[in-house]
Formats: sequence, structure tokens, C-alpha cells
Amino acid sequence: MKRKGYLSFLFSKLIACLLIAAVLYGILQSGLDRAYASTIDSGWSKRHERFESIVRNYAEKKCDKTFIDIVTNIFTSDYYRFVEVKEDGSFETISETDYKCIPIEQEMRHWYYVTNDKELLAKGKKTDIINGNEWTIEYKKCDEAWNFKNYCDTKTTNSWDLSAQSDLYFSNMLFTVALDYSGFIQYRIPMVLSYYVDGDTLHLGKVVESYGITFEIDKEPLFAKKWDFTDPSKEDRYIKVNNENIVQSLSVFPIRVRPDEYLSKYGGMFLANSMSELQKAYELRGEDYRDESFEAVFKEFAENKHSDGEYKYRFNTPDSESYYGALDFYEINGKLYMFEYIINTVPSAAYFKPFSILSAVLLGLAAVVISLLAAIKPYSQYKKAYENNIFKNNLIDSLAHNMKTPLQILGGYAENLKDVTSDTEKDRYAEQILAKTAEMNKDIEAILKTAEKSDRKFVKESVRSCIGEVAQKLGEDIQIKGDKTIKMDKDYFETALFCLLDNAVKYKSADSKVEADITCKAVTIRNKTDKDKFTPGTGLALAGRILEQHKLQLRTTLKDGVFEVRFGKKLGKEKK
Repeated sequence: MKRKGYLSFLFSKLIACLLIAAVLYGILQSGLDRAYASTIDSGWSKRHERFESIVRNYAEKKCDKTFIDIVTNIFTSDYYRFVEVKEDGSFETISETDYKCIPIEQEMRHWYYVTNDKELLAKGKKTDIINGNEWTIEYKKCDEAWNFKNYCDTKTTNSWDLSAQSDLYFSNMLFTVALDYSGFIQYRIPMVLSYYVDGDTLHLGKVVESYGITFEIDKEPLFAKKWDFTDPSKEDRYIKVNNENIVQSLSVFPIRVRPDEYLSKYGGMFLANSMSELQKAYELRGEDYRDESFEAVFKEFAENKHSDGEYKYRFNTPDSESYYGALDFYEINGKLYMFEYIINTVPSAAYFKPFSILSAVLLGLAAVVISLLAAIKPYSQYKKAYENNIFKNNLIDSLAHNMKTPLQILGGYAENLKDVTSDTEKDRYAEQILAKTAEMNKDIEAILKTAEKSDRKFVKESVRSCIGEVAQKLGEDIQIKGDKTIKMDKDYFETALFCLLDNAVKYKSADSKVEADITCKAVTIRNKTDKDKFTPGTGLALAGRILEQHKLQLRTTLKDGVFEVRFGKKLGKEKK
């Protein structure tokens, strides 16, 4: 029977573990898809709430255009426009995305709008008092800012923006860390560490591109990009913003990419100049685009007022998985306002791609490791049973082969008995037959006892001590040199030694002693013998099989009247 290998036990378990890992991966992906969909919806809803708050604050004169510019640049869309709907249905723009500026936040209420547009630069600096706080915007020219921060794709930043405003992303710090360290850095903002202002020009010094949503100057990200625009001749003019001796940095927000393809697809609905234009564009969309909430905009507002006396409706224009567009209408204090905005997001598969790859690798490795560990025990049990079976079979073969000689001797004694007439001779042959029979019985008992033993426990023991104990049982003085310890089943190992030493004692010359020489490489047992008398029996075969179980090789030689038994792990090639 062909022996099975470890791989045959591993294969089935590996397949099972990989299937379980695949199921877990599917559950994880499904959960991520649902969580991401919830995140997008949550972020979308919260953005709507943010815009409603802006409208309310504006309508109640709690803030003005400056405040709205600041807020909508922090929570930015790919496109937004905030308008007041006049009584004649025309739109008066209050605030709109400016694609010509890079906002740089010096502090919460002080912003630089970096631009190369001459008309915007001509606005200079303006300051307003809002709710008792001074809000400042300065239009500044800065070639360096335009060099290191160009127009950017907002898919990932908007996805981050939506996630950051939902409960999902920050509900589990482990999830946050896993995303960051799996390689998907969604939010990359250059931080200006030093600068100085000269007239209408903002001169940058040191700049580092930060990753993630937090940034600490003393713990810059390992792979962050770094720039140094410092002019050595003006080095004394560079400043850092300080607050209680803590160095602050300037956050540079990206320039948005105008979603012209989306605006074109929904042409007229966005960028309309009046309610009549918007209604005409809506009607051109056809029946498939009808929406009760949007139709209500063109009806009497009195029919649709909320319980608090305010009017609020939204019309959404989703485009597959990547775009979201909305027109939100609010009636506050008797005036109608509209917010229109577009957000470009990424599908969850792309958003979680690095995290998915990382989880797939970890689940795959876990499946391999678990299957490797799970296959060890059944393989060990099988290997042990197989080796025991082979051992028993080999032992029986050896017994059958090695019993031929003693049986032939017994046959010879029996034949001689036929021809012998003297009682003395008969007794002598009878005693020899009985002695040989007893010897064979002893060997057979030892073989059967050895074959039955399957629960072997291997521990380190002294070979010298074992030889000494066996010599004592034999009642023989054996010369022993050296010592070493090996892993053995002591009773089992001593059975092999008994066979070897008994054989050596039995066939040694009358005037000699059995010698045992123990070295680190091998154990050698030798005795002088009369070649004519030397007829080794089943003992050597039994000893050989036991030593095999201890992963030891056995070799015997007979040369110049010296019989030598040698066993060890690696005996090398036999000398001829």
C-alpha cells in the first residue's frame, strides 16, 4: 500500500478553509457595501442639513456671504450655488463655487484666497463682524501655491467628506487604522508651515503634504511630500502662526474640478437663471424624471408648508453610483432660497479596494495556517499507524526469515536423535533442543511484546545508563566507555540493547569481554567470537526494527574474529 503524504491530508482541509475564508470575505464585502451605502446616504443627508443651516442663518441675518463662502469651502462639493429666488422668479446668486481660487486657512476666521485672477486680486481684503467675531478673507497672488497644488480629482476627497460627516467612519478606530494602513489615503492636504506676506503676494516657505484627517508637525507622515520655497535672502521675514507656543500650520484646500459632463447631462436644471427656466428644463426631461416633491415647487407654497411654517423640498438627480446632484428649496421668513450642488463619489469597490485586498490576504493566510495546523494531528496519527503496521509486517517477515536457521538446527538435532542409542547422547540432544526452543520462545515473546507497543513516548535518556541496566539483567560485566543522551522510549530501547548485548554475550570467546564504546556519532558494541560458533538469530532483526523506530541505523560486521554492532543517526558509507 502506497503511503499517503502530508499534502493529501492538507489538501482537503485547505480547500475547506479557503471556502470558509471566501464566505467570510463575501460577508465582509457585503457588510462594507451596506455600510458604505449608509455612509453616502448619511453624508448626503448631513450635507443637506448643513446647507439648510446656512440658509437659515443667512435668512435670519446671523451671517453674510463671507461666512457662507468659508463654510462651503470647508464642506465643499464639486459644484454648488446658493441663490435667493426673487418674487418675479429670477435667481440672485449669493454664493457659488469659485474655480479660480485655492483657499488657505490661516485660522478658522481668517482665510487667504490664493489666485492668479486679476479681478479677484483687485478685491484685496475684506473683514466682516459676524456674531461678534471678525471674519477676514484676503485675495493673494502666490505662484508657489499654484505650482504645488494643481486641479485635483475630487472623487476620493468627496467620498472622504461624506464619510467624515457620517457616524460610520469614526465609530471604529480599528476600521480607521486598517483603511489608512492598507494604503488608501483619502485626504491629502498640503500644510504650509512658514510664510510671509508682501503686498498682495503670499510667499510660502516650507510646505508638507499631510495625509489623513489629522496633522501634527512633530509627527510628519513617513511618505509625505515636502517642499521648501524659502528664499534665504528673506528668511528673517518668514513667520509661523503661534497659539500658546504651539506652532500652527496653514491648510491648503484643493481646487475643485468643475463637473461639466454632469452639468451638461442635466442642462438647464443646474445653472438656471430663473424658476421659469428651471421648470422648462424639468418638463423637457420627460415623464421618467417627474418627482412629486419637485412639482410642488411650482404649486402654491401654502399647500406644502411644514408644521413649523417653513417650506422645504429636494429634487435629487443620481447618476449611477458615482454622481449625486440635488436642488434644495427652502422658504424661510417668507423668502424662497435654492441650493444646488453636485458631488462626485467612487463606488464602494474602488473606495475599499486596498482594504479588501488586505483582508483577502489576511483571510487567505489564516486559511493556510489553520489548514496546516489542522492537518498535523490526523497526519501524525496516520503516520504512526502506518509505521506501526509496516514495522509489524517487517517484523513478521524478519521472524519468518530468521527462524529458518534455528529451525534447521532443531531439525538436525531431531535427525540425530533417531540414530543415537546412548541415553547420554539422547539427553544431550534433548537439552540442546529445549535450550534452542526456549531461546526461540524468548525471541518470539519479545517480538510480540514489541509489536503490541504503539503508545511510545520519547524522552531524553543516557545510553550508558541503559546499557548498564541491561548488563545487570544479563549478569554480565560489560566494559562501557563514554556516554550521550538520545530521545528514546526507554523500555523499547532497552529491548533492542538486550537483543544486541545478549547476542554479544552468547557468542563471545571464553577469555574476552563485551565492550561498549559510546561517542556523539554512534554506539559500538563489540566482542571476540569464534566464527564457527557465530549464528546470529532473530535478536538482531528485532533490534534493527526497534532502532529504526528511533530513527537510528544499525550495521553489523564480522572481521578477524571480532563481531561489531554499530548504531547511530548517520553512519556514513560502509567501509569495504
